[in-house]
Amino acid sequence: MLSDNGTAFSGKRRQWPLVAMERLLAGHGITTVVSSIGHPQTCGKNERVHLTLQKWLAARPVPATLPELQDLLDDYRVRYNQRRHQALDGDTPERRFHSIEPTGPAGPAARAAGQVTRTVSGTGVIGFDNTSIGLGRRHAGATAEVFWQGDRVTVLIDDTVAASLTLDRSVRYQRTTNLSAMC
Repeated sequence: MLSDNGTAFSGKRRQWPLVAMERLLAGHGITTVVSSIGHPQTCGKNERVHLTLQKWLAARPVPATLPELQDLLDDYRVRYNQRRHQALDGDTPERRFHSIEPTGPAGPAARAAGQVTRTVSGTGVIGFDNTSIGLGRRHAGATAEVFWQGDRVTVLIDDTVAASLTLDRSVRYQRTTNLSAMC
């Protein structure tokens, strides 16, 4: 999901743990991407296409059901992608999209996002993605919810952030953020 740098959407640029929105999306396997600082055009292009869609929908009868709305949205998508576009020298977005071979990531595929549940060991450690994350013996036996986006990881115990870190792939045992120092 693309968003601006608002704290409701991401804490990445502030080195915060995953914020509530990121945890929710990670639980559904969705990774968030934030726009570059001082570059509002990134989200502006997306917002502009929403305006075009809103005007297009407003010029049609209001759908009575969700399936009717979906039919309208499907029709809009086809029309939008098959229109001739000045910036494409009169070509259509659909034709331009299909005119080149799709590319993939240059390196190994990045881990997207997700959530898993782990039981904290008697020594206060959980295993995650071939690493060990120390949470402290006080959490032994507790159930930990682990949310991640790429290598950014947030661990919750009883809806409280127990650890926040970026995985260091060069070591097995992961250092965690001292959350009491952040308050």
